[in-house]
Amino acid sequence: MTAKIVGLTRYHRKGEPGEQLSEMSLLEGLGVEGDFHQGGDRQVSLLSAEARRWMESQTDKGLCFGKFRENILVEELPLEDLENGSLLSVGNVVLRTGTHNKRCYDECGLFSKGISCRLSGCAVFAVVERGGTIKIGDNVSKIN
Repeated sequence: MTAKIVGLTRYHRKGEPGEQLSEMSLLEGLGVEGDFHQGGDRQVSLLSAEARRWMESQTDKGLCFGKFRENILVEELPLEDLENGSLLSVGNVVLRTGTHNKRCYDECGLFSKGISCRLSGCAVFAVVERGGTIKIGDNVSKIN
């Protein structure tokens, strides 16, 4: 199966529910147009759909289950296998994975029980190297 986008969300304010989109504009060097979290090295957050399904199936909820919010939900792309600095192509958009990927916290109930959380490898942050518009159903591929 080809990796593809299955969800897009923009967050206008921290802590508030996001806006589900069918397409999203990504601005070079900034991130998601209209998103509260622009600039820096965490411009866009990506999560595997497999990790989202895993989270939803858990009876013990991790600390970040209610905190982490992805902009791009992608299916069939092993995000945990990407190296820092990997380039991803989505249509005419290019994303570069960052050095600050999702980490675990000591105060998390899952972490303290030694339960491996899928967020620690399947949630990554990226910067927008080349901007443009992406939409649900677009293919995602690693280009380096």
